[in-house]
Amino acid sequence: MSDTISNEKENYDIWEKIEKIIKNKESIILLLLILLALVFIPLKILSYGWTPEDDAKRHVAFAMTDSKWSDILIIDEKYDTDHNSGWHQILRFLRKYCGFDEQDLMFFSVAGLFLLLNICGIISSPSPISWCIALLIMLNFDSRIYYRFILGRPYIASCAATLIVLRLWGFKNLKNENFTILNKAWFKYLLTIISLSLGIWIHGSWYIFLLIPISFFIAGEMKNSLKLTACIIFSTIIGALLTGQFTHFLYYHFTATYSIYSEPTHNWLLVPENASGHHTIIWAVAVALILLLSIKKCNYKLRDLAYDPVFLMVLLCWMGSIWVIRFWLDWGRIALTLWLAYRVKDLIDKSDSLKIPRIRYCLSSFIIVCFVLCFIVDTDGRFTKSALIHQPIDFYNESTLDKLKGWEPQDGGVVYSNSMYCFYQHFYQYPTAKWKYIWGFESAIMKQEDKETLRNIGLNRLDADYAPWINKMTEKDRLILPSKINGYPQLEWTRGNRNWVIGRLKRKSEN
Repeated sequence: MSDTISNEKENYDIWEKIEKIIKNKESIILLLLILLALVFIPLKILSYGWTPEDDAKRHVAFAMTDSKWSDILIIDEKYDTDHNSGWHQILRFLRKYCGFDEQDLMFFSVAGLFLLLNICGIISSPSPISWCIALLIMLNFDSRIYYRFILGRPYIASCAATLIVLRLWGFKNLKNENFTILNKAWFKYLLTIISLSLGIWIHGSWYIFLLIPISFFIAGEMKNSLKLTACIIFSTIIGALLTGQFTHFLYYHFTATYSIYSEPTHNWLLVPENASGHHTIIWAVAVALILLLSIKKCNYKLRDLAYDPVFLMVLLCWMGSIWVIRFWLDWGRIALTLWLAYRVKDLIDKSDSLKIPRIRYCLSSFIIVCFVLCFIVDTDGRFTKSALIHQPIDFYNESTLDKLKGWEPQDGGVVYSNSMYCFYQHFYQYPTAKWKYIWGFESAIMKQEDKETLRNIGLNRLDADYAPWINKMTEKDRLILPSKINGYPQLEWTRGNRNWVIGRLKRKSEN
């Protein structure tokens, strides 16, 4: 019995000694461990050979050229505007002045934006560990959130700006004693305008930020709602000016957005993230549990939710996702993660158990390890399978050169496909190629007759619906499809790889 007591006391003394050694540096050590984890996550994911399957590829490929979109896509001329101008300017700067190639730019896109979002989350949260805990909760109740964090797309910059703005305006009585400048009203306005302007310059979609003042208006904060609206208008002007194409930028984001959602077609034929998507409300379970604990431990009042603009933004985004799923995917989740971080911090402060060094240190280590594993584990091949599946046709590889010689699209030709992934994969593989694509990243900017053909293919799923495109084909053009279509004797086919088949017009002597 005495031996057991002695061992417990010895173990207790060890943790007490550790606490004395790092007492004044505890928060710094924890922050460094979290930052190391955040750096490790994208490095590990990219080490699987994985790259994002969609827009990150076209952003990188576009940055490898000095072209306009009309040089790459068959589009309606009125939409020939770079609506992600700031992001492409950054990537092109890295290519021209830092010598970055496609792989370097992809690494920068995935790792850089992942770090930007999480660092802004840490800055906006009451403590680094509370952001990790909140995100870990989200990862376990809404596991696909990891995917939106690592897509390497400029909307992540808008999400980061949203976190900063919500921190500055959405949480009252949070005075910073170490940096008094943060408590100055003028600094709040300045940081808000800088964050919003950069988000709009990099990403474009300025109207998304209107979710913030609307949430404040619903929360009864009329003055703050008007002030935030004024900041968004001013930041939109600055962001548009930074693009160097002020009127074209504003015109695109008004007309293209209207065109997407006013098109008389079935919702499910739209780009998936622009379609409706009633998202499972399982996250409400996490909210309910946190609320019950907050009410019991922190004297939190349920009626406070009606005056909380951040929580109301969560509900607003979830409601919006019933119409367009992106409201939840990118902005609802971000607002909820931040809201959870503040509730978690209140619970941490009220916990007596966390004052015991053994529990505090072990629990922190457990959270960081689980946080990393939830991101990096290749569950069901989510990274390695994707790396195998999303492969373009390699026309110039030594093993395929003889077989595919003459099957590549010719200079001045057009690639016809009913799959956006055909564009993403092949534009990334061949960014400086001299051919164009019939469909790129958004159907709304296509020429009307081509959009009608695309919609008919998606709606009817009949080989006959390809006829308008095939009738326009020349010997320079190619069909690149997931599978062969029948009923066109003027075409000949070959398999490009496991994912794509290639169709072209038969030589005249063969017809």
